[in-house]
Amino acid sequence: GVESMLVAWGPPFVPDDALELTRKLAEGREGMETFSLCLTREGHETPALRSRPVPEQNEVLPLVWVNARQHAWESGASWVARGFGEWFVSDDPDAVRLRGSAEVVLVPIMDIDNVQRGAGGKNQQPQDHNRDWTDSPHWHAVAAAQAELRTAAEAGRLAMFLDLHNPGAGDRFPYFYIPPRSELSEPALRNLDHFLGLAKEHMTGPLRFTGKTIESGKQYDPKAWSSISKNWVARLGTPAVCVTLETSWNTPSSTTAGYLTIGAELGKAMSAYLATAP
Repeated sequence: GVESMLVAWGPPFVPDDALELTRKLAEGREGMETFSLCLTREGHETPALRSRPVPEQNEVLPLVWVNARQHAWESGASWVARGFGEWFVSDDPDAVRLRGSAEVVLVPIMDIDNVQRGAGGKNQQPQDHNRDWTDSPHWHAVAAAQAELRTAAEAGRLAMFLDLHNPGAGDRFPYFYIPPRSELSEPALRNLDHFLGLAKEHMTGPLRFTGKTIESGKQYDPKAWSSISKNWVARLGTPAVCVTLETSWNTPSSTTAGYLTIGAELGKAMSAYLATAP
């Protein structure tokens, strides 16, 4: 018979890994809890982590939201999320500062059903997860995220939204998609540029952020630009930083170690931003 071999294009990260990661991060740590963002259309839980400062402060806590894997095939994005999470619970002073100053939500896999079956998920029918951010989303994870983000925005406490992806094969360095600048208020623009400067300072690699950004507005996707997650969040009208991080997967540094490193470096940039945001 013909022998065949299946080779993964990148390191696996499946729903059980998301559950194990969130449990491990929360275990024995005051102020941290695991929860399920939603039950998917196919009846699967969506593991997530929530962290709030201890002791609980009376002041209004900024919300920092990190989700990965709206496109199921982009497994490297979940490894970046893991890198962020493992850094976040560490003794690094920047991590301690972030834990003490914000409510942080981490969702390692958004499209649980397609990850479960090993499907790609990009441009899926009836809707790509990252084109589902409308007034009537099809996917439960999107609806659940929107509800929390909208509530935080209305309370004036939405600080950051980060959506983690992997880009095309030819992209050698990580970059950020940003909302159309024309859609952002002056405070939102100032905050975005402040964060991007800190990201360049902290995300030094080997998968380094070179400063490259792409606006994903009408020219990028004439039909559905406004239903891309970070654009939907930006259009809530707050000064929050709303970005998509695309971490290169087709380079010698695109390994689990490389992904974990950029996740930690992203965390340091986020902590620095929250400590110095106007």
